[in-house]
Amino acid sequence: MTKDQSQLTSLLEATDALLQAHVLLKEEHRVVKERLEEALSALDELKSEREANNPHSPPTTESSPLSADELDALVEEIDSCIALLNP
Repeated sequence: MTKDQSQLTSLLEATDALLQAHVLLKEEHRVVKERLEEALSALDELKSEREANNPHSPPTTESSPLSADELDALVEEIDSCIALLNP
């Protein structure tokens, strides 16, 4: 076998190994994606059950942090309220 044939054989074997690994990874991806979808579905069901069991609980909202200008305005508002309380 010549050097070129040997290199070609090595490349073909490596390509075959990569293709097999790709097929396995693709299958693993499919399984993980199914598990994720099942978990998200279960989470949605739990949220629905929680909302059905606690209809009077306020919805949870995540507040974004205040900007520097908003924080300054809030501090000024608090200061003015404190000033009104002090005679």
